Amino acid sequence: MKWPWSGSIAQRIKWAFYVLMALVALGLILSWINMGQISTKIDALKTTSEFLDTVLEIRRYEKNWIIYRDIPDFNINQERVDEALKLLEDHAEVFGEFAPEITISSLQDILKSYQALMQEELEFMDSGQGHHLLEKIRKEGHGMITIAESMDNATRMSITVTLQNITVKGIGFIILVAIVAFFLGQQLTISVVRPLKQIVECTQEIASGDVKRFDQFKSSIDISEINAVLNAFEIMLTQLEQRKKMIIQTEKLAAVGTLVAGIAHELNNPLSNAGTSAQILLEEMHESDSVPRQFQLEMLEQVTEQTDRARKIVKSLLEFSREKQINPLELKVSDLVYRTMKMVVGEMPDQAEPQVIVENDGVFWGDKLRLQQALVNLLMNAFQAAGDNAMITLRGNLDVSKHQVRLEVEDNGPGIPHEILKSIFDPFFSTKDVGQGAGLGLAITHEIITKHGGNISVESELKKGTKFIITLPTDKCDLPEIVSV
Repeated sequence: MKWPWSGSIAQRIKWAFYVLMALVALGLILSWINMGQISTKIDALKTTSEFLDTVLEIRRYEKNWIIYRDIPDFNINQERVDEALKLLEDHAEVFGEFAPEITISSLQDILKSYQALMQEELEFMDSGQGHHLLEKIRKEGHGMITIAESMDNATRMSITVTLQNITVKGIGFIILVAIVAFFLGQQLTISVVRPLKQIVECTQEIASGDVKRFDQFKSSIDISEINAVLNAFEIMLTQLEQRKKMIIQTEKLAAVGTLVAGIAHELNNPLSNAGTSAQILLEEMHESDSVPRQFQLEMLEQVTEQTDRARKIVKSLLEFSREKQINPLELKVSDLVYRTMKMVVGEMPDQAEPQVIVENDGVFWGDKLRLQQALVNLLMNAFQAAGDNAMITLRGNLDVSKHQVRLEVEDNGPGIPHEILKSIFDPFFSTKDVGQGAGLGLAITHEIITKHGGNISVESELKKGTKFIITLPTDKCDLPEIVSV
């Protein structure tokens, strides 16, 4: 849900604060109105209670006068009637609200009628005729008490109802405030806290080298502060990418230097040896016309051997740099690993123990010759490193759930030191003695696997052996569009 205000954390928090303050202000206003209603009804209760007390006083002095014939009681009775009439006149609105079925004029008429009956009764008493109007007086008095009590009860009931309404409204208002507060909290969590957590996740993914989700996340955020942070990240990533390119270029230049030095070093020995042999033969032939044929053959063989060695170095270099089209075909895992092992068994020492394990067989797409070349390079390195008592294992497994083939070459050799593991796939990097290899085998293997859309990694522990792990996609559609090595 989008907020109806600016896409800013500060604005959203400010508006949430305004909403809560408005609710608080509304609560205070409602409380003030309710307190005013209660105060008005309490004042009305005081008035109706005073009227009821006055009517009761009227009846009490009426009874005293009738029983004891005391004139002061009669006078007080009349005074209380006047007070009741004045209360009705001064608080006509209150009495009209709580006794709507009886008009104020009717009440006044009842009081005046009662007062006139009392006066008339007094005259009868003074003339010695005795009581004549007691039934009428009592009837009027009873009616006054009934009306006064009904008004007092109505006022009290009104206060009770008002308090109940205030309680219900108060609970409803508290529920409303809780709902609004929960809604605001949820919205702030969705629009502020969650994006901040996602930024943390994105920074972790950026640290691991994955920037795809960062781009997707950035396009879905409309909060200005978070966008500012993301823009800063984007600038930082751009700068890091530029520096990465500079570092890669520097490494390329260093690799070129290493390549040139490696070529010079590898070619210098055979060419020097060939030149020396040719120089010796030439000197012998200048000094004597009868140089032994056997000696000439030996020198020429040495020249041929050394030039052939130089040719192999150049061939390996060309093999590494030349692009050859890959022709992917359906291959069977077991067929690939068994045939590859047969190709190198003859080169292994007699004491070596080669082993082939196929855990789950099946077909996949790949260039048979290229993959065999990669595996041969790994197997040759394995038994050369392990020596005469080499135990070499070639494993193959088709993982249907992951749509990939896993190939492993494991040996029991001395292992690879941790500090050089990161360099073993570099061109012309070799731990063999000078003249024993050009250092291109693993580099060529890495290129072949990479161009197949696969991955090659190595696990090694000193004095326990080394394991090269290759993973390849099984489907033809998963192969790179440009498949050349």
